[in-house]
Amino acid sequence: RIQILFEMARTEDLDEVNAWLSKFCSDNPNKYEKEDSPFRVNEYYVNQKELPGACMDWASTYLHKLDCPLKFKIVLAYHIAKEVELLDINQNFTQHNADKGSQILAAEVARCVFNKVHQVCHRWHAAYQATKELPYFVREYMLDDKKLLSGACADQNRRRKMEDRYIVIPSINNLLQLDGKDAGFFGVYDGHGGIDAVQYTLQHLHLSVCQSTYYPHDIAKALEQGFTDTDTNFVAKAGRENLRSGTTSVVIMITPTDLYCAWVGDSLAILARNQTYVSIMSPHKPEREDEKKRIEDLGGCVVWYGAWRVNGTLSVSRAIGDASHKPFVSGAPDVKKIPLEGTEDFVIIGCDGLWDVIPPWEAVEMVVDYVKDFGVDANRAAKHLVTQAGDRGSQDNITVVIVFFEDGPLVTSCRPPKAETSTVFPIPIPVTPESQEILERLDRSVRGMYDGPDPVFVEESTVYEPIPQEETEEDQENGDSSRPPTPFSEPGDKGQRAEGAYTRGETPHGLITSENGK
Repeated sequence: RIQILFEMARTEDLDEVNAWLSKFCSDNPNKYEKEDSPFRVNEYYVNQKELPGACMDWASTYLHKLDCPLKFKIVLAYHIAKEVELLDINQNFTQHNADKGSQILAAEVARCVFNKVHQVCHRWHAAYQATKELPYFVREYMLDDKKLLSGACADQNRRRKMEDRYIVIPSINNLLQLDGKDAGFFGVYDGHGGIDAVQYTLQHLHLSVCQSTYYPHDIAKALEQGFTDTDTNFVAKAGRENLRSGTTSVVIMITPTDLYCAWVGDSLAILARNQTYVSIMSPHKPEREDEKKRIEDLGGCVVWYGAWRVNGTLSVSRAIGDASHKPFVSGAPDVKKIPLEGTEDFVIIGCDGLWDVIPPWEAVEMVVDYVKDFGVDANRAAKHLVTQAGDRGSQDNITVVIVFFEDGPLVTSCRPPKAETSTVFPIPIPVTPESQEILERLDRSVRGMYDGPDPVFVEESTVYEPIPQEETEEDQENGDSSRPPTPFSEPGDKGQRAEGAYTRGETPHGLITSENGK
């Protein structure tokens, strides 16, 4: 039975993919022909090593705008990045800054990615039309049994620029087509001084973690090495291109048995167990005693200038990037491992734009109350927190990621009770107690185990008699008294419209102009 349900779920996913591919191919040519990009790609350079992360990011963002199904988007973005990575750079792209290594303009590579999206979708769609099959790796990596419900919301708020980014990957193995112990990867990155560092971290941190020699057998060390490598690589890039930005980062990785938290800076992740706030990390702020000592031992200082700042400048003591502030602002993360007990409800990851106005314990209460009132919806719950932070006067960008544990007590308590099931049929179906008794009698009768009278079924009559209506003077004038007036009479009908009734397409509150009621 489990195998049947598994295959049914796989079929439903693939049917959704086929429907999306058909619509995409009917609406779009096999080449990206628009002059403008579907979204803004900043003017910077990428090298061969940076291509995979950048290409996956651009492909995923473009597919998201096209409403591509999430599981398919993950697999497709990886495949497109691989195809671009295999291209000959010298023949397909214009080289720049040869003295600083082989570099390509990001916008040029992004356009190649958009073309690949169209080409691959048309190729796979044509193959499906011929064979009724998608490539094997699509079927293999489309379906997972993760018990996580995730969502996110980000708002520029009152800032002139949006320097926050977030990442939500329910299955890192599906994205990178890896074998072994799987994990979900979720993070919030809060940039400062520009978006170069935060964009670089968004594209490369998860890849650095999974490319570590420690992954997946030692995820804690893999996270530590991934953060350090990402920081080192961006600082080198900043030296080549004169970049001065940095970003805080907090990442949660969840396996079936453990939760891992790794962070640099003052963004925060919290855990809710049994609807109660649990602290799992301490943000890196200059006034923290161990951080202050580390900075002073290196020859730096922590001074008050509206807030505690490293050398009077930065209000965070660790970050990815900030090349001009090394080594005082470290890129080495703290990592914590939390065994899962089965009582976990959800995780909230947020930047300081949230935590400056909403304390952690209150954020947990807000999410619990929201779920009890409106049900489990991670995206809406995240948006609720962002809205509350804005209403309370937060001046910063606000970004929130929420991950619910599907088997946690909160989600379980909000599920509707399961319907009674039949013991006669192998596939569960909801039945009433009376129907259950009849089915069991039939089953025993067929098997020769029932000696009582056979069940009797009475077929009810479904003959409808017309309701006599009095003929009005107006009906006589119109010459049609065969149909009584109804509250749904159409324009041009000869029946009268009852007072206070509404015609098809109207509601008591206005006119419905589309099928979904908007």
